[in-house]
Amino acid sequence: MAIRDFITIRRWPADNVNFYAYNSVKSTITFSKKNYCCLLTLLVVCLGIAPHSLRATDNIASKVESANIAIQERLAYYNNTFPEIQFAHLKNSQEWYQSLQALELFIGYQATSLDYEHPADLREDLLFATVYKIQLMLSHRMTSSFLFRVGQMPVAKRKHVCVITLDPEAMFISNRAATAYFIDIPLDGVQDSRFIDKDKHLDFIIDHEAFHCIDSFLHGGIPMSEKTFFTRYDIYRREIQADMFALAMHIQRHKRETDYVTKIIQLRGMSLLNGELQHCSAEGMLRIKQYDHTAINDSSVEQLLTLVKQIYSPLALSYQQYLQYRVDAVEAIQELGKTVNEYDKPVLPDNLVPQQEKVRYMIQQTIKYYEAFLGTPYTFSE
Repeated sequence: MAIRDFITIRRWPADNVNFYAYNSVKSTITFSKKNYCCLLTLLVVCLGIAPHSLRATDNIASKVESANIAIQERLAYYNNTFPEIQFAHLKNSQEWYQSLQALELFIGYQATSLDYEHPADLREDLLFATVYKIQLMLSHRMTSSFLFRVGQMPVAKRKHVCVITLDPEAMFISNRAATAYFIDIPLDGVQDSRFIDKDKHLDFIIDHEAFHCIDSFLHGGIPMSEKTFFTRYDIYRREIQADMFALAMHIQRHKRETDYVTKIIQLRGMSLLNGELQHCSAEGMLRIKQYDHTAINDSSVEQLLTLVKQIYSPLALSYQQYLQYRVDAVEAIQELGKTVNEYDKPVLPDNLVPQQEKVRYMIQQTIKYYEAFLGTPYTFSE
């Protein structure tokens, strides 16, 4: 009997797929040792999302292939540096279905997701949710990373696997595309010289995502907590450190401070214009920029990881400070004329009010970085 005969297949139209489909999909699958080995493939079939139909021109195809080669070169560096982890690229766009099939074989039967701390009896549920998140990242051409401990009969040759979803066609076919993916602002009429360099940005993104896997491997995944915002608090801390590490790697790679350093700090400095709270890492990256570049250049990757945590420590918010930061940031986003972009609810903690001095500072910093990056005054949305 074929593997797919073990479960009932249910389909949804592509435009109906959303974050709430998870429970419906899960209800159609009876977990068993026989059918679990094909879970990842079956997820794709159950969700029924069609691959992107856009056909790349020869020119775009050539750029995508060049980016894929660059990605493999960067991952080879991390594979050589961290022999305990196997780093792999899951392709998005037209090949995302094949990527999930490859992942199924790669991590093996009864693998464990290591991004979140969890009791043993929830291993299967967390793995299911993680695979579903990967499917969303692939089908929506978004960048992310995930750390697994392999299970039985994996194709992977190492005990831990870091998979990175990254779509070159969505991000790296031009400097403009790389910039537009990172910040949701109008770019019509902007001079090309103001955009970030796509090749340098590709390196930055891979370093950022590799940090997440290495960090979880060395220090554990996001801890369990009964506090409502603790997961988002821990993600906030990790995102800032990932940006700091990626910037340190950039300086070390080029042995100097390129114009990309200034531009990526400016982009992160106006993250609130994306309606997004978790990637406001400009202050942390400024600390890296101001640090002794000779010390950065002479450091091993392991030493850079330690250095980032040391530099970040004085900036780190306590949980209570993070709650106040959320309240202030949401107020700043709204005053900037934007909408908060978060799926998790609630967005705001109870019994806290915005601190207007901090709100004004956030708005001023956002406008400062916006105007420095684009060279034009900021216009508030109505």
